[in-house]
Amino acid sequence: MRLSLVVMAYRQEAFIADTVAAAFAQDHPDLEIVLTDDCSPDDTFRIMSDMAAAYTGPHRIVLNRNPQNLGLIGHVNRLFDLTTSDWLIYNAGDDISETRRARVIAEAIARDDPRYVYSNVTDMDAAGVALDKQRNRTRPEALQQKSLPDLAKAVSHALGASSAWHRDLFDHFGPITESEVFEDQVLMFRARLLGSVTWLEDRLLRYRRSIGLSFQSKEDRVRKLRQDLAIMRQRRADVLHFCPDRRDILKAIARKEERRRRELEAVLSGRQSDLPADEDDA
Repeated sequence: MRLSLVVMAYRQEAFIADTVAAAFAQDHPDLEIVLTDDCSPDDTFRIMSDMAAAYTGPHRIVLNRNPQNLGLIGHVNRLFDLTTSDWLIYNAGDDISETRRARVIAEAIARDDPRYVYSNVTDMDAAGVALDKQRNRTRPEALQQKSLPDLAKAVSHALGASSAWHRDLFDHFGPITESEVFEDQVLMFRARLLGSVTWLEDRLLRYRRSIGLSFQSKEDRVRKLRQDLAIMRQRRADVLHFCPDRRDILKAIARKEERRRRELEAVLSGRQSDLPADEDDA
């Protein structure tokens, strides 16, 4: 089974060599490796280029540098244009794939025929050292049991850094149009609309915590609320495009949007929100 492992980078010169080396070391026999840089102003692309030029292994290598910075979602929307397979394994430029990662994902695809696969990870600090205490993730099991209306309201779905996506997630829905979201908040929901999602307990990725966009965004409550509203807008657009008769999902999204608008108004006005805790926020 041909898979594409995509190393997507921006300003990650301190980490990119280890990330690319781990991609090159994958033991899946039919693998395309795409190294793509979002017009980094540092040495990220030079390092990727030098390593691609020196590579003599079995994998097909594709090298890309965006002529201008597209941002996270703009870059994500381009990825399947750079690949030749139906499956894309995402690899951020600061995370390290275990050698077996592509092979284990291929086995899961052959077994389950999902449209989205994600896995457990080994948490690392910024220096790449595994944390003494690793998280025991129970949320994937809870998400699998949620109905589509309940899933639509849940802000966080999957650990995007560990994910693999089927081309159908873009062919059926088009590009992601909300630039403030993270791709996993959109793509796993699309996958559930289409069919199934597979979670793997195997720690297939070494994941650098406390750096990157997803951690930065948590520092600003206003930004976070606006991001949540963007997530709901994208999900509503996807439902209207793919299954407009699912009014139960649309009503759930509308309720979540109204809640977030009220919270945002309270924060902007300096008032304390009078809404009870939201179980879907986790």
